[in-house]
Order: sequence, then structure tokens, then C-alpha cells
Amino acid sequence: MDRRLYGALVAAPAVAVGLYALYAYRSKKSLYFWFNVPYSGGRGTFRGLFVKARNFIYRNTIQDRLWNYIEARSEEGNADSVLAAFDDYCYNYEWTWAIGDKKAVILAKVVQEAKPKMMLELGTFLGYSAIIIAQNMPPDGKLITVEAFPKSAEIARKIINRAGYGDKVTVINAFSYDVIPNLHHDYDVETLDMVFLDHFMEGYVADLKRLEKGGFLHNGSVAFADNVRGEGSKGFSEYIRSSGHYECQFYEADNGYTEGMSDGMERGIFKGADMFSGETLGL
Repeated sequence: MDRRLYGALVAAPAVAVGLYALYAYRSKKSLYFWFNVPYSGGRGTFRGLFVKARNFIYRNTIQDRLWNYIEARSEEGNADSVLAAFDDYCYNYEWTWAIGDKKAVILAKVVQEAKPKMMLELGTFLGYSAIIIAQNMPPDGKLITVEAFPKSAEIARKIINRAGYGDKVTVINAFSYDVIPNLHHDYDVETLDMVFLDHFMEGYVADLKRLEKGGFLHNGSVAFADNVRGEGSKGFSEYIRSSGHYECQFYEADNGYTEGMSDGMERGIFKGADMFSGETLGL
């Protein structure tokens, strides 16, 4: 092999690391942040390995690290300070799947317009969106939020309580398909004014149909979903646009805590309650 070509190949990794370091320094972000952000077009395999390695080294989880940061840098009962600490950590240290401050603006607007007295969120993660919802729903509104992973549910409760919304928000550690059929019996829910879907994307349509067939949506109920451009959730937009039961609106938005990773959110206002009256859950 030509010596100059060999030298270039050997030097390339060092140059790449140096450029990353310079960019991280200039943008005031840690190198860890840049290795942690998922690559567009994939499911974050490299990020997942890196997070697992960090968890092993520090003997804790990303949920623990985020909570420790928020607890140290926010004021008890001050939701804005909790969200600011959450954003700071995710922008500068570790990327997470929270919706982030940009999508939060859209979510807040949709909640304000819907004015939900009873609302369901599928996919709590660490409670960021639950806080946004609680801030923007009516004073007597109630939110039930469902999270499948025990550690995330545990930390979400701490973060939501820290923000001052522990009495307004109920965090359930369970799978959505187990919770929905029991909303009336276990949680005294007659109907929902709004549902926010931000969990297992492949389950969006199935869970929405469960809510429809269970009679939990009334005319005017809002079904709102995040990540509708993801491979797993594309069926959601197709379903609500073609079903004839919804008035739909799409919102362009970057993925949380990223720039240039195009994503979207979609709202459907339910108009099909008469078609589902008298039906029972069959899914």
C-alpha cells in the first residue's frame, strides 16, 4: 500500500475525533452528548450500546442520572424550573426520548384548545409531556398517564411530584392494552376528552381502536400522536385520515433535542361516536 494512503487512513480517525471535540467545545456540549444522539434513519443501536456501557460504569441508569440532575438544579413545586433542568440535561449531556421543548409548544397549544377535564397519555417515559399537559389543562383537569417500564414510571412520579403536579397526574406502571379495557372499572373513567399517544409506535392504531370500541371517545375528543413519521407509527396518520371519524391536522416538528431530524405530530378530532355506540371491546 502506498505510504501516503496508509498514513491518511491511520490519521483519519484521530482527525474525526478532533473535529468532534472542537465542535463539542464550540457548541458547549459534552462529547458524550454527541455520541449519545441517535443517528437519523436508524433506531439508535449505537446510542443504546453507549448508554448501556455508561450504565455499567456508573452503576445507575439514564433515568437515575436525569433525576439526580433535576433534583439538584430545580425548585420544588416550580414546574418551569424542572422542565428547564430537564432540557439542559438532554441538550448538553444525554439525549432522551422526551418530546423536548420544541414539541412541547405544539402539545401545549393542542391541550389548551381541547380543554380536557379527563385525559389519557400512553407513554409517560420520564414525565416531561405529563408536566406540559398538567400546566395547560383546566385547573380541575385530571391526567392518567401509562408507562410500561417500571424504572421510568418510578422516576416519572418523582419528576412530576417535583413539578408540583402529583395530585393532578396519576402514573400507572402497566401496558396500555391492559389499562384501556379497565379504565371505567379501575379508574372511574366514563369518556376521555383527549388522548396523547407517545408510547410503542406500532401500537398506536390498535390502542386507538380499543378506545373507540370501548366507547371512551365522545364527539369532540382529541386523539393526538407524536412521532407520526416513524416507521412504526405511519399507520396512525393513514388510519385517522381515511377512517372518516376524524378531522385531522398535521404538525411539522423536529425530533426532541435534535436539529434537522424531521418528525411530526398529528391531531384528530373524533366525530364518530355514533358509529361505535353500543360496541364492546373486541381487541
